[in-house]
Amino acid sequence: MPYNLVMTLEIIAKPFPVAGVVFAWAMPISGNGYEIPLFEISGALENPDISIWLHLNLSNSQIQRWLENTPLIPERVVEMIQEGVNLSRLERIEKLDDCLLMVMNDFQQEFGEEGGDSGLGTLWAIVRPKLMVSLRNNPLRTTDKLRYDLRNGQLNPASVIELFHELLDLRAEQLRTLLVHLSENMDDLEEKLLKGREFPEHENLGRIRIQCSRLRRHFSPELIALHRLLKRLPYWFSEEDKHRLNDDLDLLSYLVQEISSLYDRAKVLQDEQAAHVAEFNAKNLQVLSVMTVIFLPMTLITGVMGMNMEDLPGLRGSFYEVMVLMSVTGAAVFAALKLKRII
Repeated sequence: MPYNLVMTLEIIAKPFPVAGVVFAWAMPISGNGYEIPLFEISGALENPDISIWLHLNLSNSQIQRWLENTPLIPERVVEMIQEGVNLSRLERIEKLDDCLLMVMNDFQQEFGEEGGDSGLGTLWAIVRPKLMVSLRNNPLRTTDKLRYDLRNGQLNPASVIELFHELLDLRAEQLRTLLVHLSENMDDLEEKLLKGREFPEHENLGRIRIQCSRLRRHFSPELIALHRLLKRLPYWFSEEDKHRLNDDLDLLSYLVQEISSLYDRAKVLQDEQAAHVAEFNAKNLQVLSVMTVIFLPMTLITGVMGMNMEDLPGLRGSFYEVMVLMSVTGAAVFAALKLKRII
């Protein structure tokens, strides 16, 4: 019995866990795409005339059990998902129609906040000629934006590979938006520092630097993954798909360079702020030193003239002896500081 037929029979025999489905989208050969009702997913998977995107909630227990039994996803990929592997990768798996494994970092959807800091989540996906299955633990901005655009007719991909490119483009747009936000914050901090009226808070610069470091650590491996994928593409990638993947690689390279540039700017700005703070402290110390020098003779005179030896037991008439003792003590302290090279 052919493998595809066996796989189809297995799918029919096991009901699809609709409780863990976040979104299901059909892309017919002719006509516009449409959202698949949950209880029609099993039937849509049997239809060879449509391409399908299944977006699943990995935190759902039914989906976790389904992963262990489904023939749609290779066992090695299921093991990676269960182990929580989150290192970015794009690689070909020579089974199930020479499918493509994608593990990419995406921004978590934090409701009620826009443009601010957000954590990174992992999106796992298996891409085949007519099926893309994506899984995530927490809501992600890119997939949520893709769902919104599909439902509102702003996107109408005709195939799974087009949907795959749209996913990469939207994720790059999310990263570009975040970098623009960070760059604007950096410009404001630089302007404050150059004006010299107030120093930017050290925590703001540190937070930007840490965030850029985290972004670079997570997105730089995708450059290597894309380079490797271009050298070993699945057979169903056309020349146009290859060119578009090259464009995705160029865009990601530019964004990673922007991340490194922002990181360097934050580092230079921190050094510049430290120099300004040191200069400010040096000026204050200079003023304090001048004031000390000015008042030192007065303090010495008032201290010496204010000593009343007549009322101290054992020190009556010993003014000069006390002055000698004070001088010797001062000289000893000076010699000790000189010996330890403090002055």
